Amino acid sequence: MTASRGSRLAAGAHQWARLAFGLMVVGPSILLVYAWVEVLNNPGHTLVDGYWIGRVPWTPLGLVISLVGAVAGLLAGAVAIAIEGGWWRRVLLVPSLVAATLWWLMALGVVPYPRFHGPDPVTFAYSLPTQTILLLLMPAALLATLCLTPPIVGEPRTRLRRVPPRDSWSEPPPDLD
Repeated sequence: MTASRGSRLAAGAHQWARLAFGLMVVGPSILLVYAWVEVLNNPGHTLVDGYWIGRVPWTPLGLVISLVGAVAGLLAGAVAIAIEGGWWRRVLLVPSLVAATLWWLMALGVVPYPRFHGPDPVTFAYSLPTQTILLLLMPAALLATLCLTPPIVGEPRTRLRRVPPRDSWSEPPPDLD
């Protein structure tokens, strides 16, 4: 039995979503480990201080891996959900893609942002990590998660009541006094 083109495309999107999850874990892990190394090398610093030291090559590498994972998660999740997702999953596509598009437009300098003058997505992600997490990484993780979780299929129910035996229909109901 041959698989349809849509099911093959959805299966490929599932594979890309798994890869994207891995990248979305590895990228921030590189940033966290590097910040921890800075804390160990500089007593008195916090993890935030270690992040803001941002030495080359680890910080840009972690950021690029995170951004690639987010883009892969968004695209793979959107494709798989559009093909085989339910209506509520398809509804969640819209705000996720709008948030990610807004982030990319700000990172590329198309939409002005007060503290940043693009186009440089890596610098935008480094300078404004909160916006990156909220507008790009979280929607990507949401779509990849929805893509990989199986749909909930309810048990079919007939909603019928049990019918009493035929001979009890002719008898009057018992008195409850």
